Amino acid sequence: RIQILFERPLPYSSKDTPPSKDMVCEGIQEGQPTGDRKSGHLGQENLLEAVPKIPFKDIESGKARQQILDAMSKYGFFYIIDIDRYSPDIEYRQIQKFFNMSTEEKRALATVKHNTGNKNILRGYGFAGSREGYVFEEVFNVGQYETRTITRDQVSCNAEYIAREGNVWPMDGKDFKETIKNGFDVRRNLASLLVREIAKGLGYDELEEKFKEGEFSSFYMKKYQPRSKECNEDIYDETAGYDMMTEDGQVLSIPAHIDTTVTLLATYSNGGLQAELDGQWLDVPVVMDSMLFMTGSLMSELTDGRVKALNHRVLDIKRDRYSTPFFYNPSYHADVSRSMSGKTTKTGEKWDRFGPWQVTQLHRDEPLLLNNTSLF
Repeated sequence: RIQILFERPLPYSSKDTPPSKDMVCEGIQEGQPTGDRKSGHLGQENLLEAVPKIPFKDIESGKARQQILDAMSKYGFFYIIDIDRYSPDIEYRQIQKFFNMSTEEKRALATVKHNTGNKNILRGYGFAGSREGYVFEEVFNVGQYETRTITRDQVSCNAEYIAREGNVWPMDGKDFKETIKNGFDVRRNLASLLVREIAKGLGYDELEEKFKEGEFSSFYMKKYQPRSKECNEDIYDETAGYDMMTEDGQVLSIPAHIDTTVTLLATYSNGGLQAELDGQWLDVPVVMDSMLFMTGSLMSELTDGRVKALNHRVLDIKRDRYSTPFFYNPSYHADVSRSMSGKTTKTGEKWDRFGPWQVTQLHRDEPLLLNNTSLF
């Protein structure tokens, strides 16, 4: 994981004096592949061009239920278009404005990993930087709670208490707060609707109930800057097993991985996202003003493999890249030990409840916000 002392000042922000050339990770070069190609292999048809683009109104009416199931079985994802109350241009401008704040403004919102004077552990600002101080990835995370309405003795453990942590916001960020809160609500409602449609389509009505509380559900704003392979050396713990290079030597911003449950992703027309289909990595086509819906390993297990868990990754496109993944998660105490048909899940071989399992996933996959013991 990234090695940064708690009391060390946050590195370079766009409002500060830019880092000198020798502060930046070695090996960053302009003109490397950007991931904006139309197909995964030049000269060949991209099979992902056929992924369905489903209007929100068809999902809301139930008209698209079979189309959703077919897409999740074949591809593991699809696009949602014409989404009510979704304003990607406004979101994009507000997210850019946030990440352009000064170092000190962002430091005031940083998780305790980066600022021991703060109390927020999971929600707030985080980053990854080189040993020389060059920041190449930033994140801001919000959840459903504005204030925590429970006490520690009302829940089972520290992790469940932290999952209900209230959000933190910039002092002068009224428009940002309103935009991001709207973005969270739009995504949570859409994710809930899609889980309901999948549950009904598969005849697994009880699946929806597992998401009733969703304490760990999170909306992430992410900014990626150009990096080299040297930049990536310290992000993830070696035990995570992530490879930050492609087979042909391209640098990755996000390694190949499968999410846990339900993800809605907006890329704001940025390229770089790739998905694996039948053992082949293909560029995910950009669809203007859309969101991608994908499912992860646990969702596949709970549905007896009837929805596909999508393996995906992101290329370093050698310019600033913004995206907003939203993770819609089951309740902390949801039983994940058995599928909807009663079979023991792979997760259930070790874990009965979602929350304790999710803690292990967050410690592994969120080094920009957490240490590997933050939620204990």
